[in-house]
Amino acid sequence: MLLAVDVGNTSTTLGLFDGATLRHQWRVATDARRSGDEIAVLLGSLRALDGAPAPDRAILASVVPTAERAWGAAAERLGVPLDVVSAARTRGWLRVETDRPEEVGADRLVNAVAATAYPGDAWVVVDLGTATTFDLILAPDRLRGVAIAPGLEVAAEALATRAAKLGTVALAAPERAVGRTTSEAVRSGLVLGHAAMVDGMVERFTAEAHAELGTDAHVRVLATGGWAGVVADASARLDEVRPWLTLEGLRRLADGA
Repeated sequence: MLLAVDVGNTSTTLGLFDGATLRHQWRVATDARRSGDEIAVLLGSLRALDGAPAPDRAILASVVPTAERAWGAAAERLGVPLDVVSAARTRGWLRVETDRPEEVGADRLVNAVAATAYPGDAWVVVDLGTATTFDLILAPDRLRGVAIAPGLEVAAEALATRAAKLGTVALAAPERAVGRTTSEAVRSGLVLGHAAMVDGMVERFTAEAHAELGTDAHVRVLATGGWAGVVADASARLDEVRPWLTLEGLRRLADGA
């Protein structure tokens, strides 16, 4: 059994694979203060909750350096070999065509590896988490570049902090764009506004893909991340939501297929 771990700034996603089949998946809050022992206990509790077997190997993508070290200690404590994703680890899978490939986050690399398993001439991966990121991958394996914007929850927290009279609202799309209450107005601006930003960026990424590949190229748009479902309901340009896309990419890297 393979344990795939994606450590993000806000949440950590874990998946337990039996071959290519994702048998169990969990999402927990990222806490950079957790020690290796605490992570080992947490993992044992999650497995017990679902009656999941113990992994015999693990692979990790992390954008939190302290968490990466703690997961290494946890893997050592559990006697499970740990494979840590880096730009070097994805050679043979991806050609990173940014000016500074070493700056591309492990999650971006893994999502690109996952996307290329789907049919298409190019892929736009929209990852809606702490940040909302956009990756353009051109077939067969060219990570052409990335865009990064504040995530939906980050925008909501900033608005609530800087505009005290607005307060916090549930992050769900309202029935109409023109709000008739303060709550509706804030939800419209946050959720529908974020979806419009996503659609506009996808439009731009698609246009740049067509400029390189020709207008007949099929550009497939994949959404992932904790806010993907909320934004996809209000978006016109997200082809499909793949909530465990990063785990899929980790599995491909671990298994070499």
